[in-house]
Amino acid sequence: MFQLVVDDELGLVLAEERHAQAMTELILRNQARLARWEPWAEQAPTIESTRAYIRSALEDFLRGRQISTIMAIDRGRRFIGRCGIRINPYAGSGDIGYWIDREYEGRGITSRAAQALVTSAFDELGLAKIELRTSVANKRSRALAERLGFSFESILPGALQFSNRADDVALYGVTAAEWSSARLTPRAV
Repeated sequence: MFQLVVDDELGLVLAEERHAQAMTELILRNQARLARWEPWAEQAPTIESTRAYIRSALEDFLRGRQISTIMAIDRGRRFIGRCGIRINPYAGSGDIGYWIDREYEGRGITSRAAQALVTSAFDELGLAKIELRTSVANKRSRALAERLGFSFESILPGALQFSNRADDVALYGVTAAEWSSARLTPRAV
């Protein structure tokens, strides 16, 4: 099992089919909140639909096109969200996405998970750039992007398609050089 240890509390576990039940339950607990920001969450998941997503993500992982991890605490026994990167190997770039169980919001967990995954993608995969796309109205996600050091690049009008609306998307990005430089520069406290 692939696992990226983030710190003493948090690990990122590669999603596997055996995780489908737990992930389906986690999505269902958070569906109303997730559906506001994620078109995929508009429909209630089933164990089979979650299993199908995981199978597809694992195939993409083997082809070097995606890393779909589950945020886990309690030594990998408790799943609390998802953090993943879709990879374009031809462009040497990725697109990060994440969500966390409402119970764990506001604790810096998503920031730590995203930081670890971005660092790994730059260091291990040699990506040149990672983008982050989120609804313009998603203030929490935009704030996370900025805390991580992503730069706001543009607005993509109507780029997030829901069943009965389209949200404008805020596009953020960070290059490997910017990421490395920001990690080497001491931050003022």
